[in-house]
Amino acid sequence: MASLRFRLVIGFMLVSVPAMLASAFIAAKLISDAFEDNVEQWLGDTSRFFALEIAEATQEAQRVAGVIGHRLEQSSDDHKMQRTVEREFAVLNSVGYDLIAIYRPGGEVLYKTRDFSSLTPLPTETSLGLFRIETDGKRWIMAGAVQAFQIGGQPANLLVGTWLDESSFGGIKVVTALEIRFFALFDGKPELVMQTHSDRAAVLPEAIRARLEAGEGGIFDSDADGGAYRAVYAGLRGIDGQLAAISFIGMRSEAGFFEQLGRESLFLGIFLLGSAISIVVGILTSDLLVRPLRALTHGVRAIAAGDFGQRVSAGGGREIVELATGFNGMAEQLGKLQELEAELRRKDRLSALGQAAMVIAHEVRNPLGIIKTSTEVVRNRAKLGGAEEKMLGYVIDEVRRIETLVRDFLDFAQPKPPVKVELPLRAVIDRVAAIAAPELSRQKVALTVEDHNDSATVLGDPDQLYQACLNLVLNAIDAMPDGGMIQASVRATGESVSLTISDEGPGVPDAIRQEIFNPFFTTKAKGSGLGLAKVQTVAEAHGGSTSCVCEPGKGAAFTITLPRAQPGASA
Repeated sequence: MASLRFRLVIGFMLVSVPAMLASAFIAAKLISDAFEDNVEQWLGDTSRFFALEIAEATQEAQRVAGVIGHRLEQSSDDHKMQRTVEREFAVLNSVGYDLIAIYRPGGEVLYKTRDFSSLTPLPTETSLGLFRIETDGKRWIMAGAVQAFQIGGQPANLLVGTWLDESSFGGIKVVTALEIRFFALFDGKPELVMQTHSDRAAVLPEAIRARLEAGEGGIFDSDADGGAYRAVYAGLRGIDGQLAAISFIGMRSEAGFFEQLGRESLFLGIFLLGSAISIVVGILTSDLLVRPLRALTHGVRAIAAGDFGQRVSAGGGREIVELATGFNGMAEQLGKLQELEAELRRKDRLSALGQAAMVIAHEVRNPLGIIKTSTEVVRNRAKLGGAEEKMLGYVIDEVRRIETLVRDFLDFAQPKPPVKVELPLRAVIDRVAAIAAPELSRQKVALTVEDHNDSATVLGDPDQLYQACLNLVLNAIDAMPDGGMIQASVRATGESVSLTISDEGPGVPDAIRQEIFNPFFTTKAKGSGLGLAKVQTVAEAHGGSTSCVCEPGKGAAFTITLPRAQPGASA
C-alpha cells in the first residue's frame, strides 16, 4: 500500500465501471502526450544548459586570449615577449588550459605548449568556438578561442583552449538520473567522448546525425536506444561552421511515466463520473506529482540563468526524488565552482595589483630621496625668510609622508613570510594596548580586553599579528572622533582562536562591506587603503580568516580567526 502506483490501481478498481473504459483510453493518450511534452521541454532545457556550459568555456577562453594577446602586444622586444609567453603559458597550464599556441596567419607556429595539428583550418581573425585537434596520436574536441594581435608590427594569432572530455562536465554529471553522452565528429564519424552510464552501448543513429548536419535544431526522440530512453539530441557547430559534436540528454522511459498516467486517468475518470470526493483526490494527487517536475524545470532554468543557489524539494515518486537529489547536488557543485572561480580571479587581481605597486614604488622611491635631500640642503645652507623656511618644511613633510606610503606599498606587494612561534593571542592585544596607550588617552578612548581563550595558543609571527591588530585598533579610534569604548575579546574553540575588536562608531555601510578588505579601498581623506587588506593578508598567511559584522549606528566588529596550536606543535 506504500506504492503510489498500487494505490492508484486499487482506486481505479473500486470506482471503475464499463463506461469508464473509453474515457480511460482517452485519458491515457492525453496524459501520455502531455507527459511527453513536459519531458521534451525539460530535456530540451537541460540540453541547452549543457550547451551553455560549453559556450561559457569558449567565452572564458576568449577573455583569457584577449588579455594575453594585449600583454604580448605591449612587449617591446623579443626577449621580453619570450618571458611574457613563458610566464603566461605556465599560468594557463596550471588552471586547466590544455593547448596554447601562437601562429602566423600563413600557418607558421611561433610558440606552442604541445605538438598538435588542427583537423580544420585555424582562423586568422578573432573568433571562438569548437576546434578539432590531433595531438600525440589522439583526436580531441576543444573549446577555445583565437585572438588576433600584432607581434613586431606583424599579424599573429593566439590560440587558447581546453579539451572537452570527462573532466569538463563534472557539474552536469552529478545528475545521476540522466543519461548524458557527448559525441565528437571526426571525418564524419562519431566518437564517444563522455557517457555517464556505461551499462549500455552508446550508438548515434545515422538518421539523427544527418538531420543535425542539415541544420535541424534539438531533436526529441521518445524511442531512443530501442525505447530505453526519451532523449534530446543537439548539435554543436565547430569553428568552421560544420557539425563538430552531438550531445545526448536522456531519461529512462520508465521514470515516473506510469505514475503520471495513473494519476491523470484517475482525475479524468472521476470527472466523467461526477464524483466530488474522487475529484478532490485527483486534484491532490495531481498536485503531488506535477509539482516536482515543475520545480525541476524551474530549477534547471534558474541554473542556466546563473542562479546556483536554486534548490528543489525532493518529493513525488522514487525516480523523481532521485532526479531532484541529483539536481540539488549539481547545483551545489556549480555554486562551489563559481565561488572558487571568483576567489581565483580576486587573487589574480591582487597579484597584478601588487606587481604594479611594486614597480611604481621602486620608480618613485629614488626621486623622492633626491627631492628630500636637496630640499634639506637648501633649507640648511641658504638664508631663507620665515615664509620660505615654512614652505620647504611643508615639502619635506609631504615627501616623508609619500615615503611612508611607498614603504607600505612595498610591504603589501612583497610580504615577508611569517616566522611562527607559539604564543597566546592575548599577548598580542596586550602589546597593542601598551603601545597605543598615549594615542588612546589623547583621543579619549578606553580599551578593554575580555579573555575567554582557556589558555589557548596559536602558531604565529608576533610582529605581523601585532601590526594587524594595531591596524584594527587604529581604525576603531578613527571611527570614534569624539571618544568611546573599544572592546577586544579573545575566544577559543577546539580548532581555532579568535580576536574580535569592536567599536562604538557608525559602523560599515552595507554598500561597501564587500569591498573594505580590497587593497587601496578607503573612505578616509588621507588613507592608503592598505590597512584592512594587510590584516586579511596576515590572517591568510597564518591559515586563518577575517570577517566584519556590524549593525548600522551600533559600531563595527572585526574578527581575526586563526588555527589553534595543537599540543606538541612547533614553529
